[in-house]
Amino acid sequence: MNSEFRMRNSGWALPAGRTDAAVRRLSIIAVMVLTASLCSGPQQSHAGEAAAPAPVRSLKICAAADADPRIRGAAQAVLDSLPKHALLSAMAADAPAPTELTDTAALAAAKPEDRAFSHLVLVGLPDDPMIQAAWQREARQTDAGLYVFGFGHFSGDVGYVESDRNPFLHGQAIKSAPFETQVVAITGSTPAGVALAADAFIRAGLINGIVATGAVAANGWTRARGNLLQRDPLPPDFRLPDCLPAKAGGLARIAVSQAAEDEYRGVLANTGTEPKEIWRAKYHKPGLWDGAGAGAAQANYHAGLHRRSYGYTLWAARFATPGEAAAAAPKIAARAGLRKAATHWEGQQPPLGYGESTGPLALWQRGEWVLMSTLPADDTAAIPR
Repeated sequence: MNSEFRMRNSGWALPAGRTDAAVRRLSIIAVMVLTASLCSGPQQSHAGEAAAPAPVRSLKICAAADADPRIRGAAQAVLDSLPKHALLSAMAADAPAPTELTDTAALAAAKPEDRAFSHLVLVGLPDDPMIQAAWQREARQTDAGLYVFGFGHFSGDVGYVESDRNPFLHGQAIKSAPFETQVVAITGSTPAGVALAADAFIRAGLINGIVATGAVAANGWTRARGNLLQRDPLPPDFRLPDCLPAKAGGLARIAVSQAAEDEYRGVLANTGTEPKEIWRAKYHKPGLWDGAGAGAAQANYHAGLHRRSYGYTLWAARFATPGEAAAAAPKIAARAGLRKAATHWEGQQPPLGYGESTGPLALWQRGEWVLMSTLPADDTAAIPR
């Protein structure tokens, strides 16, 4: 086997006709690069030299410095809501709360650690550099307005909120995550839509969902076109149901998610009846996002804000009547592998990938509502039945 063939197989592609001398030169360069890499490994600290400080988790509320005044105003309203906002207060628990907005353009150009070690609340249109870098591509701006997976195509002033783990913390620039951080993207089809989304986040803690003024109102939403999975936006004055308590034992409700059409179809397939509305409330206590390294990644995600992260969640589906809910509850319980107890159904959550269950799972009926909890058993027991 000649040296050129070996170099090709190792990823060094050489044009046909290269001489052995050229191959030798490339081999020397490869050895130099490898040697430099080996010599640039971790260095021993000099005597008396201070160790690098441990990362500190913080909160940044961000908008472009040159954004539309309505977007800047919405971001400022988010910042002003911090003292009374359950999620923002939880995010700001480890460091002094922010007192001013962070410019998204400056943050996008900053060193990776400035983005990775902070909870980020991003307020802006989809073309904002930080929203472009951080959101999940489950929505996109269109010529007509906005498309959101599970909700459909919209025109008009439409607001959209989505949340996830901080992707910058889990990128190549960060060797190991010392804790978890979250990203909330507050965006929309227009500046007015962004303001609607920000208000829903401030007022109700909406972290995943879509909101718009009614179709009969001025600048109200319309469907740009139909598709198979479509669900109407929430109205700006939507209210959370009473069955989602602000406290559940030792846990606090920090956020809610609006279910998309794919979730409604799942319930319809399992029960034969489609609910009138579905909500998921996320609960939290200090420490749930503190796990470090790859070993804690799944647990951190499970307790995080992504709409598919079902840990520490109370799921609530409202049917047309208590009778419909009573008929649906045992079918959902059977699908989840739950067994009947005196007043509810109970069992275990499935594992995250391989391994053991992530905790208890309980389901019960309350009037026209069917509720399912992945909270610890004592906290679930504290929820009114």
